[in-house]
Formats: sequence, structure tokens, C-alpha cells
Amino acid sequence: MPEYKNNEANEPISEYGQPLTFEKVWKMFKEAEKLFEKTDQKIDRLAKMYGGASENSREMAEEFFKRGLEARDSIFGIQYEQVDRLERKRKSLQGEYDIVLHNGEHAIVIEVKFKLHPDDVDDFIERKLPKFKPLFKEYAHKKVIGAVAALTIPKESYEKAKKYGLLVLSQAGENITVMNPKDFEWKEF
Repeated sequence: MPEYKNNEANEPISEYGQPLTFEKVWKMFKEAEKLFEKTDQKIDRLAKMYGGASENSREMAEEFFKRGLEARDSIFGIQYEQVDRLERKRKSLQGEYDIVLHNGEHAIVIEVKFKLHPDDVDDFIERKLPKFKPLFKEYAHKKVIGAVAALTIPKESYEKAKKYGLLVLSQAGENITVMNPKDFEWKEF
């Protein structure tokens, strides 16, 4: 580390032998500010790129499950007539439901992810699913069954979903598979 000496005016002298003036210090701050701005811009671009990739992955998973479920007429022994994506805002409530399968008696509400994390399961159970009937009064008389679907499902996520009574859908090659055992008892919400 260089030694700094004081000049006659008792000002610190830089390692180059020149006293630091207000103008020099101000110039250094401005140069540092420009560097931070460039770094911020790079971080913003990376965030947009990552966000775009994440959004594309989610949309790809939703499309896979939507098309696969449209090609069927039942899941886990429950017949359905329609496959919808529902979104609604009502006063202070709002909700978005990736896939809803329904018939006269049941509505299977499915949360779709590219990779299912345990926190996603908690969020679906604690925040999203309880809002479904209040938002969609036309389903108030139906038995609502919760389900999660993902292309990648870690064991911890599967176990948590099963514990909550959710159906768990995953990918098996080009098809959809229900991971729950045949004797699984789903929960009505």
C-alpha cells in the first residue's frame, strides 16, 4: 500500500504525487457511478433473459398438460367434459388457474409448473385453491379436487402434494401419468 504524504496545505497526496482536489474526487465518483450504471444494465438484461426462459418453460409445461388432457376424457377415474384455463378478479380477490377439468359434479383444479417445488405445493394449498370457489361461484356446488402437474417432480414435492390430498400429474414420455397409487384417496376442497 503506498504511503501518502501531506503537502503544504495539509492535503493528502495520491500515489501519483498529486494532491487530491475536489474536482479529482468528484470525477472519480462520476466514473464509479457510470460503472455501477453499466453493471445495473447488465444485471437487468440477465434478469430479463432468465425471466423469459422461465416464462417459456412454464408455458411449455402448461401447453403439454393442456393438450394431453384435451386428448383424454378422464383422469384418475373421474370423467370430465371440459378443459379450461380460468382467470378472474373480483373486488379484492383474484386468481389464475392453469387448467380446470370439469363435469356436472367435479372440478379438478390443476396448478402447472415446469419443476414442482415444495413451496409451490404450499402456495397452491394455502393461497390459490381456497380462492377458487369464492371467485367462481358457478363451481360452488361442485366437488373441487386439487392437482399439481409438472414435467419434473422431486420426491419431496410429490410427498407433500400427496399428504395434502392432491393428485399429482407428470410426464411419461409423450403422455401424462398420474403418480398417485391406485388406492389413493384425494381430498375434496
